[in-house]
Amino acid sequence: MRSLRAAIVFLTRIPVGVGRNGPPQLSRTVPWFPIVGAAIGALVGLVYLALAQVLPATLSAAVAVSFGVAVTGAFHIDGLADCADAFAGGTTVERRLEILKDSRLGTYGTSALALVLLIEMAALAALDPTTGFKSLVSAYAIGRGASVCVMVFSRKTVKQGLGADYISELSSLRCAIGVLSVVAAVILINGTQGLFLLVFALPATVLMWAWSHRSIGGVVGDSLGAITQLSQTSVLIGAVTLNSGVCACSW
Repeated sequence: MRSLRAAIVFLTRIPVGVGRNGPPQLSRTVPWFPIVGAAIGALVGLVYLALAQVLPATLSAAVAVSFGVAVTGAFHIDGLADCADAFAGGTTVERRLEILKDSRLGTYGTSALALVLLIEMAALAALDPTTGFKSLVSAYAIGRGASVCVMVFSRKTVKQGLGADYISELSSLRCAIGVLSVVAAVILINGTQGLFLLVFALPATVLMWAWSHRSIGGVVGDSLGAITQLSQTSVLIGAVTLNSGVCACSW
């Protein structure tokens, strides 16, 4: 379970500790990412579920999404903002990599960060509390699962960040088990709709992966963060699309 605790420490700000022997190799931690994502989504979902009983949907969604950002330390949305600045603002590979290393936010990054948060809040507010809870668990799990899949298939092109040397040693079998367990959980929670939620995450994953390869010739840690965040947001949009005919929420 040391790998699971290390995954929680890596992906969140929850101080669970990893034991006296220190953290394990990242390659042993990565397969737990989707499962940790599902747990984070459950926490955020519980916040939305509780607040929706006493507050308007829009305010409940705003607080819940903010809670998710706080729990994760804005880990993945920071990667999205950095990629937006670098890929859209840089003119050469060298310049884009330089921008990725710069902690300052530019116009593209700030816009991407704000828009994604607004979309997530709007999507969540359009869902009834129970559906919102299920959708958040699915979105956070699928988002992390998407990045794990990209890591496995792009091991040779991970250039920097997230321990590139360790990622090259990822166990495909362990990662497959981690992702498949979450896929099964998503389908169990959402029924057949779970399959469609998985499909909604695919375009964002593929497009961000392709944009990263086109911009810098491979994948970096910020690219993986962007893939996670965009896939997560896409699943929430998908949940609204699938439930638009039955949701009775009002703004």
